[in-house]
Amino acid sequence: MDVPGNSTTGNIPDAFVRYLTDVAGHEKASVAVASLSSLPCTSIRVNPSKFAGADNAGYRYRPVPWSRFGAILENRPVFTLDPYFHAGAYYVQDISSMFIGHAFSAILGDSGLGGCPLKILDLCAAPGGKTTDLASRMPEGSLLVANEVIRQRVGTLRDNVMIWGSPDVAVTCGDPSRFGKHLVDFFDFVIVDAPCSGEGMFRKDPSALGQWSEDTVSLCSARQKRILADVWPALKPGGVLIYSTCTYNRYENGDNIAWMKSSFGAESVPVRCPEAENAGAIPDEHGGMLFIYGVTEGEGQYCAAVRKPEGAFAAYPEKKAGYVPVKGFLEKAFDRKMFSLRNADGEAVEVLPENLCGMLPYIRQAVPVLSAGVIAGSMRGKDFVPDASLALSSAYERDFYPRMPVDRETALRFLAKENIFLSGYPKGYLAVEYGGLPIGFVKNIGARMNNLHPSSRRIRMDIKLRNDE
Repeated sequence: MDVPGNSTTGNIPDAFVRYLTDVAGHEKASVAVASLSSLPCTSIRVNPSKFAGADNAGYRYRPVPWSRFGAILENRPVFTLDPYFHAGAYYVQDISSMFIGHAFSAILGDSGLGGCPLKILDLCAAPGGKTTDLASRMPEGSLLVANEVIRQRVGTLRDNVMIWGSPDVAVTCGDPSRFGKHLVDFFDFVIVDAPCSGEGMFRKDPSALGQWSEDTVSLCSARQKRILADVWPALKPGGVLIYSTCTYNRYENGDNIAWMKSSFGAESVPVRCPEAENAGAIPDEHGGMLFIYGVTEGEGQYCAAVRKPEGAFAAYPEKKAGYVPVKGFLEKAFDRKMFSLRNADGEAVEVLPENLCGMLPYIRQAVPVLSAGVIAGSMRGKDFVPDASLALSSAYERDFYPRMPVDRETALRFLAKENIFLSGYPKGYLAVEYGGLPIGFVKNIGARMNNLHPSSRRIRMDIKLRNDE
């Protein structure tokens, strides 16, 4: 099948159309194929710990029906040139993938666990969209492990978690089997956004279409079952596994839910949402929901959930393993009680909330932990040098360092790691703020200010471009 007017998609495999028709019907499948010639919408999800709502970002938008934090923008701005983006005030995310966060909150509310601290694993977390959404939705005192098995993708995940600012997240890099082997019955929720054949990304990434084949679908289905089997032991009895893909065919979606039921005795947990169904999402017989481009406004996404049968489970008593309460100078940098290890000179000072440091030793025994909590800074002799992650953390006490508000142009120059200087401020470390949100630190030494923005995150494009171009 050819798609008129879209030279990037070329010939659509008949097998793909057949698979799509199988789950959506002929009419909706035809709409989806025709929509490959259209542009995807642009959407963001605001950070409730930093923004009261999407109005603060200054963009014209419509709300996302299934996400109280989501906004569909009228136009696509140059996000790189928006200091709010670098402040972690919002995350650029497709509206269909926001449904996983909705499913988590809905299941949490139905289960009566909304006020209970939870242990949550986001197994295939990069680049961080679902992790940051979960971090905003999970009950107070919870901990979230954001794992990515592909090491090349972990750096992006870690950066996005740090920018978002939740102190209750540990970023790890481990194979799913290590969680199932070393953390049996540990997690209340496991989210598996499984690697897939990517049918739901054909409009956004036309190259995915050229890589698609029936053999790829079969390989992905087998790999997904391996991932699910490997991580299943890590889910606590009575816990919930939320499964999602960005593909359409039943072999990678509904059939895997049926397989978990027959193989593990899993029970379906419906994730119905009238708002999503009214917008065109398709419910399936397993209680899941399928979003199809052209039929719904976003890209392709499948989401379903299952519960592990109740039963006895292993206990994990807290063990802080060398963590001590933060005292003295640094204690006042946080709006809550935090813990840290005793660090040698020059080492990063990792600061954690109590709920995370009590469980972190178990996690470290299972998988490599790349970051956890807040990288507050480092000791250089008697001088404590603050890290950008401290300024971006939602646990940061805003008046700890003197605040230096800047305009948009100065904020962009700071984020490009250019030299900036404003007179009238005291010597020492200053928190750079844009629109009331911290974006990092400078050190005022009198004649100049040293820019402490991380080189790895500096803006590399021309900051003189207007943000509406």
